[in-house]
Amino acid sequence: KLSAFALGSCWAGFAGVIFAAKTTYINPSSFTFMESAMILSMVVLGGMGSIAGVVIAALILILAPEYLRAFSEYRMLIFGAIMVIMMIFRPQGLISGERRRYRISALHGAHNGGRA
Repeated sequence: KLSAFALGSCWAGFAGVIFAAKTTYINPSSFTFMESAMILSMVVLGGMGSIAGVVIAALILILAPEYLRAFSEYRMLIFGAIMVIMMIFRPQGLISGERRRYRISALHGAHNGGRA
């Protein structure tokens, strides 16, 4: 967990450097609640513990507003409804991180069960 936190912090630092170099000025008001909500939503929608799920969710949440410009005034309503539906019907996200753990534990149990 510590290495994942360190690696994530490193990537966030690199992104901050690139953002600062591109905009040449950083102000706390540059980052609104919407950016924080989008990042959290990417993790929730993709599935905690699944990098592929988070990447897919990020692509969906970034590209969907571009394709749904006709519904721009209802964007937050649609966004909230999708998150509520996702939490009710698929709380583990698009791609669950739990799947790998069960497979590994099942393999480990199969090897130990074969011994006499």
